Amino acid sequence: MNRLEERYRRVLRLLPASYRQAWEEDMVATFLLSELPEDDEEAEFAADHGRPSWPEVASVVALAVRLRLGGDGAAPRYLVWGETVRRLALVGLLVQAVAALAGIGAWLWSPGMTNVVAPGQAAEVQALLGLLWVAAYLCLVTGRWRVARLLAALALVRAVVFFGVDLAAVEGAFGLSWTIGLLLDALPVLALVAFHRQAPPVKTRPWLVALAVGVALLTVALLLTYVTVPVLVDWPSVVCAAVFAAAVVYLSVPRLGWRRATVSWSTALALLALAALVQRVVTLLDYLRFAARTEELDVMITMGAGQAVAVLAISVPLAVLAVKSVRALPPVAAR
Repeated sequence: MNRLEERYRRVLRLLPASYRQAWEEDMVATFLLSELPEDDEEAEFAADHGRPSWPEVASVVALAVRLRLGGDGAAPRYLVWGETVRRLALVGLLVQAVAALAGIGAWLWSPGMTNVVAPGQAAEVQALLGLLWVAAYLCLVTGRWRVARLLAALALVRAVVFFGVDLAAVEGAFGLSWTIGLLLDALPVLALVAFHRQAPPVKTRPWLVALAVGVALLTVALLLTYVTVPVLVDWPSVVCAAVFAAAVVYLSVPRLGWRRATVSWSTALALLALAALVQRVVTLLDYLRFAARTEELDVMITMGAGQAVAVLAISVPLAVLAVKSVRALPPVAAR
């Protein structure tokens, strides 16, 4: 084995083991055939000093991503992970779109209500730029995946800009919780990579219904809390409530259609519960460090701790179900 072949095999280690076992020799032979010149001296020099070209490395990376996220020829476990990542992207953009549309309604009703869905941001700018998330979500569920990626990236840039402005305005206070929030905004944008050309199409109607129902529920919740206990409700509270309700419904009503996709939904919900739990705990820690201690804050911290416990409790059966389901899948693709 010459050094060029070793380098090609090193690049191919990015691929899943089951795929390499079936195709590595053919791929290496093809690469070497295209790279080694016909002249013996030049071929000897290329064998000792040649390297895989950047386009070849990029093609292997793209293939590795597709296989690990459910492309053709992927093992069942990778098919599940691909579906899980796509569900996370859909749910993440759904949450952003719901928050944006509900935020517009809250801004029109009363500017103070937008503090729940977009703390620290100017209501007018938040309402307008938040529509980028709505457009990205609608493009995603209607099959315009490239446009969805572009719009989601622009929405994330907007979030990064406001993050920097808000953090500077408060001189770093609440920086940890805001950083976690920004990272959670970025995750569904990164997860859009799972919508490759071999991914199955999204069922448009259920996701459009979910958008309408989510906007209605969040708007009602904002109105009720703003009239009754506005100080006690923040965005992590809303996220925890939504994740907890979805998990309870999923676990308690097994005949729902989504239980036919048990592995991907249980895995996605478990990861969403983890994200909600981290955001809730970090936000509470920032409240304890930077917020002025008042009776309302004590009540809010108590409620937040209860929300964290509830989400943690519901995440355990989700995680157990997900692990059992994934382990039951064959590790390699059928040939």
